[in-house]
Amino acid sequence: MDIFRHTFGNNDESFIRIPGAFREEPPADLDGRTEDQNNNTNEPAQDRGGRSKSVLHFLFQAPLIVLYYLLNFIVRSSRLLKPLLRLHGFYQRKHNRLLDHSSQLHRLLENLENEAQAVTCSEANGSTDDGSNSESTSNNQNSGVQFSFGSLYNPENGTFSKSIMQNSYTELLDACSAQVKFGVIYLHDPLLDNHMDYVNKILCSEAFVNMIRKYQVLLWYGDVTTSEGLQVSNALKIRQYPLLGIISLKAEKKIELIARVEGSISNYTTQDLETIFSKNYPRLIQLRQQRQNIEMQRLIRQQQDSRYQDSLRRDQQRDSERLEQTRRDQRELEHQRTENQWLLWRKSQLKPEPSPGKDASKVAIRLENGQRLVRKFDASLPTEEIYAFIELQLHGLLNSEDDDPPVDRPANYQHQYGFKLITPVPRREIGLSTTISDVSGIYPSGNIVMERLDE
Repeated sequence: MDIFRHTFGNNDESFIRIPGAFREEPPADLDGRTEDQNNNTNEPAQDRGGRSKSVLHFLFQAPLIVLYYLLNFIVRSSRLLKPLLRLHGFYQRKHNRLLDHSSQLHRLLENLENEAQAVTCSEANGSTDDGSNSESTSNNQNSGVQFSFGSLYNPENGTFSKSIMQNSYTELLDACSAQVKFGVIYLHDPLLDNHMDYVNKILCSEAFVNMIRKYQVLLWYGDVTTSEGLQVSNALKIRQYPLLGIISLKAEKKIELIARVEGSISNYTTQDLETIFSKNYPRLIQLRQQRQNIEMQRLIRQQQDSRYQDSLRRDQQRDSERLEQTRRDQRELEHQRTENQWLLWRKSQLKPEPSPGKDASKVAIRLENGQRLVRKFDASLPTEEIYAFIELQLHGLLNSEDDDPPVDRPANYQHQYGFKLITPVPRREIGLSTTISDVSGIYPSGNIVMERLDE
């Protein structure tokens, strides 16, 4: 509220700022007139001066008032957007933390390749300015730089990028354990003044490349400014950077750091590195042979188990087939026994030929073997009587003269005839439940042809 009073209130000295204060009397002049009387005298001039002063006061303070409200609006808006910005920053940091190891490795290799090219170009420019190209070439040879970093470690077409470079430190440990190979760890520190010395004079040297190829070494490069590089540095208890370390499988699934070169490049010698590789390589060969023997024994046991399982499966299959065949034979015997019982029962139920004078149908039946049968049937019987007569004839039960003992009808059995009867003209199949007298092709007489059903 003070800013409003300061901006829009009058500037009269009689403005009371403190509640309860007394208004001071204006001082009197020498003539005995008060200041109010003098003011009445000079009122027109003071009014004009006050108005011009108020206009100037407003013109100067109006931009400040607008700026004040604009800044106030910006501050309040920023307070409202602050949670959103904080949320966005959280997910951005989370995204950076969740970058995969492959992306981190590619980023490191690309940075090292660019810096190596920059160093090479600067050295070339320096040698050109000095006019000593031959001296620069001899210095490069003495430093051991025979390969460019990009030709060896480029993520897309480098020599060591696909088959040797590992994305993460954990993958390096797993690969060294599974393949029984050496592993080389290089921790790069971009904050050092001479951080490219290891890259150009060791990692790109012909001696180092030949050792990598000779001993089939797996590589992993990391940056100590990243979380993974710092974790590896703490795990290996590194005191100086850069680091060039060699890990090897000492026992079954136990990997140790067998050598390390820390700090200045003067601590590195190619001969010491070659000695470390050649000294520990026979141990790796022995572990590989042990792995191969164990794997061979496992394969032999697996083949034996497979053959045993195949033999057992065949035996079980034969036993199952034998059991199934036995069950089929039993079902067949049971079916045959039930069918014979039904045939004997049906024979006892077969009606004899009707006597002369009764309503009968004379039917001539031609069997599938060409045999011709002629018999009379009661016209009031169903055509199933003809089917039963032919079924008994086919089984030879009608030719036997012995009297069979009475047999009961088997329970839960429905006989299925394996043939059908057809009247030739017109060709029509005769059903089982039709009355004989209702079939015009056989009543009062007719011919029937027997045909086997397709199974």
